[in-house]
Amino acid sequence: MIRGVARRFGVRYQRRWGQNFLADRRQLEHIVEALELAPTDRIVEVGPGTLVLAANMTLEDHSFPTGRGPIVHGGAIATLADEALASVAFTLAVEGETTTTSGLQVDYYRPAALGRLVARAVVRHRTRRLAYCHTTVEQDDGKVVAEGRATIAYVRA
Repeated sequence: MIRGVARRFGVRYQRRWGQNFLADRRQLEHIVEALELAPTDRIVEVGPGTLVLAANMTLEDHSFPTGRGPIVHGGAIATLADEALASVAFTLAVEGETTTTSGLQVDYYRPAALGRLVARAVVRHRTRRLAYCHTTVEQDDGKVVAEGRATIAYVRA
């Protein structure tokens, strides 16, 4: 029954990531509806101070030509990292707050192949007005292609 609801909303379980399963169907529907997912969005895991976000990088929208063939453009990787960092900070926001990126640093380690990239983000520390967050951006095979750090500000919504 729970798997059917998740399938209807495009949520996929991955046991290898140690995901926990909800037993209350109404709570699951409430959470998934509140996320307002677009058909292309894939939040793989979310919890207080932790988030895993996946994106499909396509040749048409995210590529950069090189002598060895197309790779994912660095701007697309930075955008994925920034979205994961601001979103993970939002998991700790109180009612009436939203988040905005105050500072962003992205370090690139290797070219990223087109296809699925996964950003794993955590909040390292939160003060009343700021969150200090970290993310890794990985290819689907687990190879880290970039890391990002951000200072995220909490502002009134």
